[in-house]
Amino acid sequence: MKNKGTKEGTIQEIEFVKILNQKEDLSYWNTLSLDPINHYTIRVISKKYGQLNESKILPKVDAFIARGNIDSDYLKSKEYFLDENDIEKFNLEPIANSGISIKRADSKQYQIIKMSPSTFKKLFNSNILASGASIYCTKEAEFIKNDELLKGWDISNSDFINYFNQELDLNLLSITDATSKKSLGLIKKFSNAKIAEIINNNRQISDFIFFGIGNFEEPFTAHWLFEHGEFKANYIIPFTVTTGSGRSKGVYTLVLKPKR
Repeated sequence: MKNKGTKEGTIQEIEFVKILNQKEDLSYWNTLSLDPINHYTIRVISKKYGQLNESKILPKVDAFIARGNIDSDYLKSKEYFLDENDIEKFNLEPIANSGISIKRADSKQYQIIKMSPSTFKKLFNSNILASGASIYCTKEAEFIKNDELLKGWDISNSDFINYFNQELDLNLLSITDATSKKSLGLIKKFSNAKIAEIINNNRQISDFIFFGIGNFEEPFTAHWLFEHGEFKANYIIPFTVTTGSGRSKGVYTLVLKPKR
């Protein structure tokens, strides 16, 4: 992980874990509705198997709660920081539905999820809307890139044109011609709105995106959220759909970020 802010994010996660394990301020434990006695916060340090991804990836959570007994002297020696190595060491029992996603207190534009073509297709059954949301539609000199973009999303030129002509009552003939600028802009706007509508109205998809439910086993689904310095139950965060930063390099993804 080399994204800007990763170092600061790691510091935030470590500090959050320490605060819960010090058990001086019990407000976070009250939010969790858990007795702090014999419960500990564990930082996640390894990738987990994602059922939809069919590979090990970073889970939605940064920490979770486990039950057991840990010697107070050991806790002090670790400055109250615990990670997954301590689960086996002390034979701790992870608590289901206790996964916590921890964001930097000053972070407003963190990434909710990045969807590759294969992930998007598994969730939405087709990449047609993803290709529409990714389409170059502003600078006419970039329209030539749209042919490769459709290949990246595994959508044929004819399927793209036919779908959006029908959905939006357009007369689009080309995705690379400057005269198509207005139509391409309408396609992008429609696709972003349609993706958001589907996410907000399909519980299975929103559970996957915001909580990791259906992809990760417990306790690696994010039922709790530390965001803007506030600890609370996780929720469907108001979001915007954006293209990933790799589009200009031929790496096609869609990214959800919180609305400002």
